Amino acid sequence: MLKKEFLNPHPMGFTNTVVCSNNGAKTIFVSGQVGYAEGRVGASFEEQAQIAYANLVKELACAGASVHDVVKLTTYVVGLDRDKSKANRKAKDHYFTQNNQPASTMLGVSSLVMPELLIEVEATAMMNEH
Repeated sequence: MLKKEFLNPHPMGFTNTVVCSNNGAKTIFVSGQVGYAEGRVGASFEEQAQIAYANLVKELACAGASVHDVVKLTTYVVGLDRDKSKANRKAKDHYFTQNNQPASTMLGVSSLVMPELLIEVEATAMMNEH
């Protein structure tokens, strides 16, 4: 029987993390995490990328998971260019240090939900129930 757990609902009408469990396996869906924390948006793309990945790690931890359980990342970048791609990689590599990296897609977009946001990272993770 499929069991769904909704973690960290957001006032904007979505849930940050949804855990689906079935037959001993858990699939974790983490909504897009942005460069916003502690009431402020990061001042630069690099800082926003660091914050977005830190937020992603926190959401995974709420579901009992880690970056080692992530099988798919999708990254949305406003005004994607080579420098932002490199800065994103640097922020990602701070957390994703394992040899087997998740599947990944990076998309350039014209804007995100707030005009000052420059990056959003979402993830899907899978693990065995403990």
